[in-house]
Amino acid sequence: MQTLNILLPTLYSLAWADYALLFFRDDTFAEKTAPPLLYLTGTLHGIALVVLAIHLEIFPLATVFEAFSVVAFSVLVVYLLIEWHIGVRTTGFFIVGVVFAFQLVSSAFITRPTEVNPLLTDPSFILHASTAVLGYAAMAISAIYGLLYLMLFYDIKKHRFGLIYKQLPSLEIMANFTYRAASLGFVFLSVAIVLGLALMVKVYGAHWWDPKLTITFVAWLIYGSCTVGRRLWGWSPRRVAFASLAGFAVVLFSFVVVNLLFTSFHGFV
Repeated sequence: MQTLNILLPTLYSLAWADYALLFFRDDTFAEKTAPPLLYLTGTLHGIALVVLAIHLEIFPLATVFEAFSVVAFSVLVVYLLIEWHIGVRTTGFFIVGVVFAFQLVSSAFITRPTEVNPLLTDPSFILHASTAVLGYAAMAISAIYGLLYLMLFYDIKKHRFGLIYKQLPSLEIMANFTYRAASLGFVFLSVAIVLGLALMVKVYGAHWWDPKLTITFVAWLIYGSCTVGRRLWGWSPRRVAFASLAGFAVVLFSFVVVNLLFTSFHGFV
């Protein structure tokens, strides 16, 4: 596990450098090596999570830093599917950078928990945590593509047809992935909240709440607004992109501030 903790951020940094060369220089070497390197790193990451689960004998979400690694892997899987679908690799510079950052923090601070909550072995908890992580991954993808959409939108508006214009997919593609990822995140988070509330009532009774649930509900409302607003209220792609960024900011606040400063039922997520 110590070897994998060092190897993963190292390989992600190399993959990020490859995608940087691809984005900034259209480097032919990076064009050939970036995808295989990222697939290799993703495979090792998946193996590392399985090894960690076997080593800890629990679902690997005992600490916030384990959760960082699981989210990083989930974002990577979603991105690889997108890259395969649209055949455009230049957005990888931004997404692989986020994956690298999450895994670097995870590898730097991950430790074996001294006490293991029995809930971590409960199948209902595993399903709840899995859907929550998938929701967070989709929200991260939505926020990144939303940011790229806004960058491209304002470059075009100001008639700046430089690197961003040349390397990014069209506004339509960016808007589409921003909305679809936001909708997917909303669906997964909805399932996670329902399962979490049922688990909460089962374990703690009906009259219990914590800051994590409050912040998660705020994120759920924002991404729900993205989904409903675009489909029923005629929200522009620009408004959806801004909302997606706001929602992911709430998610990051939940991950970093709430999880590290408050101890509760969600002290390990």
